[in-house]
Formats: sequence, C-alpha cells, structure tokens
Amino acid sequence: MGAREPVRVTPSTKVTVAFPFSQIKVQEASDHLVALAALVGELADLVATAVPGPQAAMLRQRAHELAGKVR
Repeated sequence: MGAREPVRVTPSTKVTVAFPFSQIKVQEASDHLVALAALVGELADLVATAVPGPQAAMLRQRAHELAGKVR
C-alpha cells in the first residue's frame, strides 16, 4: 500500500455583507462632548507650556484637531 495524500480542504463559502446605509443616523455632538474636547485642548496647551518639546507640540496639535472635528 502506498502513502495516502493528505486531505485538502478548500473553503468555498462566500459571505455577502450589506450595510443599511439608509438607516444610519448622524447626530450632532452633545454639548458635553464639545466641552470635553475643549478641555482636552486646554490641558494639552498647559502641558505644552509646562513641558515644551516635540511630544507636547504633537499632543497640542492632535487635541486641537480633535476639538475642531467635534465642534
């Protein structure tokens, strides 16, 4: 008797994903979220003032970009 070839499994199942775009609702940012983003920006400014450097500058920039997106 010769050696048997290993069994090969080839997946043939396909999955189709449909997103219900008509049901996605975009909401305005809440006042609390806007205030929180502003607070994070102010804290980043404080950190950049207290400990200047490239990391603080990057943090400040990211915080203000985020706050701009939320507003």
